[in-house]
Amino acid sequence: MELLQLEMLLPGFALVLARMSGIMISAPMFSSSQIPTQFKVAMAFALALLAYPVVAVTLPGKLTLAQAAVGCVGELMIGEIIGLGVGLVFFAASLAGSMVSHQAGLTFGEVVNPVFDSETSVLDQIWFFAALMLFLAIGGHLILVKTVLDSFRQVPPMSAWADESLADHLSALLQCLFETALRLAGPAIVALLLALLALGVLSRTMPQFNLMNVGFSFKIALAMFVVAVSISSADDLMVHTIQDGFARVGDILTAMGRRAANAGG
Repeated sequence: MELLQLEMLLPGFALVLARMSGIMISAPMFSSSQIPTQFKVAMAFALALLAYPVVAVTLPGKLTLAQAAVGCVGELMIGEIIGLGVGLVFFAASLAGSMVSHQAGLTFGEVVNPVFDSETSVLDQIWFFAALMLFLAIGGHLILVKTVLDSFRQVPPMSAWADESLADHLSALLQCLFETALRLAGPAIVALLLALLALGVLSRTMPQFNLMNVGFSFKIALAMFVVAVSISSADDLMVHTIQDGFARVGDILTAMGRRAANAGG
């Protein structure tokens, strides 16, 4: 009898596990290659176990393993959308650091970033961990838990839907990412551009001036100084980006749930 009950619960649990797995794949704080795969699987499994009693009322009543296997594709997509929205500020911060690094010439000293599993500069990582500390400080991890649980109410399992509106929402999410990155990197890029113009004028008026030796070090020092000032004053922008990321995820899920309800009706 217990084995029969377990078999009846397994399809629904698989759907919850698939949505949690999508978050593990796309959210930067979980997708790091430095985190062992076994730990990621165990964490997804544990989160699914914790969430299952809460979201069980949203699960379909009669569901076979074959139907659940097909539905897992949509649940994985929903989890990845949540992960992308959560990671909006992290992607923007890392992109801002990359843009400043290219302008300052810091890309010659790239190091491995285990979070994104790629080579990044020091400024990329400074911006990323500044965003991470701010995310935790404002309780972003708690908002993430609430968003995940609410997603089962907004888009019940087996109700995932993809159409042109989803593409529009994802496009708006990417636009917000690039806008935030430009706003974070803007002061440093403008300062480096003005410094480059000043060094160019100085080298023309003083030919004996060794631009390569002095200019390279000056640009790095200027970039580090402006980035330090920018980080200290960018908390409002990053907090707004974090909130905007969660809000956009909510809009996507609401639109998806409404579309699925209309299709079902």
